[in-house]
Amino acid sequence: MMSSRRSFSILILVALACASCSDDLKLVEKREQQKAEIARLKGELALIDEKLKNLPPDVSADLAVAKQLAEKQAAEVAGLENEVADLEARKRALQSEFDAYRAKYQIK
Repeated sequence: MMSSRRSFSILILVALACASCSDDLKLVEKREQQKAEIARLKGELALIDEKLKNLPPDVSADLAVAKQLAEKQAAEVAGLENEVADLEARKRALQSEFDAYRAKYQIK
């Protein structure tokens, strides 16, 4: 008795499983659309991956080094400009001293 019930239950489950195996046209159409969408997206991903591989290398580290070098050189230029201004002022002072000396001791 127990085994016939079990057999009957298994038979009903198998029958229900087989009945649900038939493909619904809407589901088939939706599955095909999803497959097409997946294929399209895979193609787009492949294109994006190819573009990423062809990107130029990152030069932000080089740019930071160049900026630091430019700042250092700008500071050096400012220091040299100050030195030139000091030397020009000293030259004018020495020239005026020399002119005063010549005026005082003119050769006759």
